[in-house]
Amino acid sequence: MPKLIVIVCAWLPDGEIEHWRHTFPDIDFLDAKTPDALLRADIAYGLPDLARLPEAKKLRWIQLASAGVPHALCPLAQAQAIRVTNLAGLYGPTIAEHALAMLLVLNRNLHIVQRQQLTKTWDRSVMNTMRDLHGKTLAIVGMGNIGCNIARLARAFGMRVVGCRRTETPSAYVDRLYPRADLAAMFAEADHVAIAAPLTTATEGMVGPEAFQALKPGAILVNVSRGPIVQEKALIDVLRSGHLRGAGLDVFAGEPLPADHPLWTLPNVLVSPHYSGETVNTSALPARRFLRNLRAFGQDELQEGLVDLKHGY
Repeated sequence: MPKLIVIVCAWLPDGEIEHWRHTFPDIDFLDAKTPDALLRADIAYGLPDLARLPEAKKLRWIQLASAGVPHALCPLAQAQAIRVTNLAGLYGPTIAEHALAMLLVLNRNLHIVQRQQLTKTWDRSVMNTMRDLHGKTLAIVGMGNIGCNIARLARAFGMRVVGCRRTETPSAYVDRLYPRADLAAMFAEADHVAIAAPLTTATEGMVGPEAFQALKPGAILVNVSRGPIVQEKALIDVLRSGHLRGAGLDVFAGEPLPADHPLWTLPNVLVSPHYSGETVNTSALPARRFLRNLRAFGQDELQEGLVDLKHGY
């Protein structure tokens, strides 16, 4: 019986590929750059070249090295009956910490005092607009693993949490769950908003002028999922008007953020370069997830992070 062939299309920690070969001696692990590797592959770790995917007649499964699922992959995988799994479930704790860190910085004016430190300015007037998270309401868009971990940390700060999601599945640490159609009603309750939904055709651009106007004046928004979920022009307009007090953004409509983009210079915006989940990406967790899924694949068992190709996540 011929060996299964796995092509490696994503970064791995030092020594990991040797560990895989030792653990699965009956499987060949090839660098994706090996000539004709994609044509021979049964499994891909990481995203293969989508332009050449129709040539991969043997490919049965792609393990993405990310939680996000490229839109272009889903119809191709459906057409070729390729199973896709992602890293959903691994990022929740670390991205939730990033979201809460941004909320804390913006509410306690730490972004302002950081600039004052550079000029050695002692100005205690920043206390006049400092706020606590305790007792405030946080609205979370998307109650998957990341959203639920944000809710968990928010509750630890004494916040009330409301959330919305595609399904009616109950969410831990959430005081009230809204359907997506009631987004504006949820925003009307919110002192702060965290965007944690996956980017799909249904969520792209879902946060726009109507949702922003429903927010209480002085609200703060953080986005740690995908930039295009928020309509960028509407976000800039509401930040400039002051209706939105501030925004902490780890993701953007276009990345890297262009040097002349207004979000760089708005004083009430905290920019981070899409790195909130990198402690996972630079660890062995993705590789360990793949090994568990590889065992499950061989035993025809349920795999972790199975992507619904119809919905795109």
